[in-house]
Amino acid sequence: MLSYIMIFVMVLSYFVVGFESTLMLFLSFLSLLMFVESVVRIRFCRRQNKISSKSSRLRSSPRVSIHIATCNEPSDLVIKTVRAALQLNYENYEIVVLDNNTSDIKLWKPVREFCNRYPEKVIFKHFDRLVGYKAGALNQCLKIMHPDTEYIFTVDADYILRPDSLSKAVAAIDGTDAAVVQFPQHYTLHHERHGLFNELEHFFSGYAQAGNRSLSTLPTGTLSMVRVESLLSVSGWPTESLTEDAHLGIKFLSEKFTTYFSNEILGVGVMPGSIADLRKQRHRWVYGNTQCFLKFCSVRVKDQCKLSVFMQLSAWVNLLSLPILFSLVYILAEIFTNWQISDWIPMLILSQFSIYVLGKLFLFLSNSKNTFQYNFKAFLIHIALSFEMAFSPIMALLGMPASFVTTSKFAKVSSLKHIPLRIPALLLIMTILLFAVGKTGIAMYSLQVSLLFLLSGIYLYSEFTPKTINQLKILPDENSHSRA
Repeated sequence: MLSYIMIFVMVLSYFVVGFESTLMLFLSFLSLLMFVESVVRIRFCRRQNKISSKSSRLRSSPRVSIHIATCNEPSDLVIKTVRAALQLNYENYEIVVLDNNTSDIKLWKPVREFCNRYPEKVIFKHFDRLVGYKAGALNQCLKIMHPDTEYIFTVDADYILRPDSLSKAVAAIDGTDAAVVQFPQHYTLHHERHGLFNELEHFFSGYAQAGNRSLSTLPTGTLSMVRVESLLSVSGWPTESLTEDAHLGIKFLSEKFTTYFSNEILGVGVMPGSIADLRKQRHRWVYGNTQCFLKFCSVRVKDQCKLSVFMQLSAWVNLLSLPILFSLVYILAEIFTNWQISDWIPMLILSQFSIYVLGKLFLFLSNSKNTFQYNFKAFLIHIALSFEMAFSPIMALLGMPASFVTTSKFAKVSSLKHIPLRIPALLLIMTILLFAVGKTGIAMYSLQVSLLFLLSGIYLYSEFTPKTINQLKILPDENSHSRA
């Protein structure tokens, strides 16, 4: 209803006061919308007390099937994951390793040979061609697993489980009515990669924990403990979106199941190894979550649950696409027309960038017990990825094609050409034009905003420079998500 009112007001104002005033009205409304969105997001993710894991006295070891879906993964990495899964202090479980769409036999054959050494515990299958993205592979695992399986524990190909992980996961879900319990994703770290770690951690310390208020935390794909009965009741993993995990959570909530988050650290994985891989991963998350949002619009749930799901799905989304496009239009208008543009138009455009930046800064500083230094580094990483988070939703809304690209685990080196420069370059051009037309005050404002985006991109590059390679370490627990 609000959108119809705004369209009516804009059309009316166009005929009454002209195009420039209409544009200023729209930009003012957009600034207000971005401010309100920032406030709601900050309040939703406000710091909470540490959430104790729900647990119960274990029954006589319910059957668990660990599902590891792989595609074009380094064989030594997958073998380490399977080896760690074999060392769990839980008796009644199996491991299903399903490799799919891997054309190079040298990648999956060593994994098969390793798995075949443990026929009583590990099942390995390879499929040359499976459809349905990762969800298609996980659905195939359902057909392979032991028929008495009560719970499924999804593990990515790069995750090293702790020995007590399965015992804790079963204790968290057994005896509850939850369809899924999500655990935080923890990572091995390259030296000086704290910014990326804390930026990724921010989702769990803010959004996932907040989802517990309405028992509506969406699963994130790995370290998800899923009740088989609930999964089968919604026809398995959904294959219609790039983020099958979030989509499954929506299907659970639409059927009135509960989902929640436990802050137990159960294992460690590998972060994206290059800027290019990180940007591809972020694009997939945002594109897939936008697909899920479109499906969620028709789901009837309580308002608190609806807000929770919207906040989680939009955690990686921003509204900068419109300010970016308006900046481009302003630049073209200054260069190619004689239009006397009001100073308010560039000011309003720049205010939207400022609202976004300040909102994110306060968000990262307010809901974490990390040091200011770590939170600010996470903020810079987040800002550096703003372009992907601005335009990937547009691509999904327009139905533009996108493929499921797995995050590469092969070692890569990022170069200067990988620094995100689209937004700072656009703002620097705008700054130069503002100086050229004598709008010095606004130009200085624009320069500061552009330099902040440039700084964020440079810092992102600094976390992926070659000097950090081969300096792996696991961040100690005091720097883990469980502090938040």
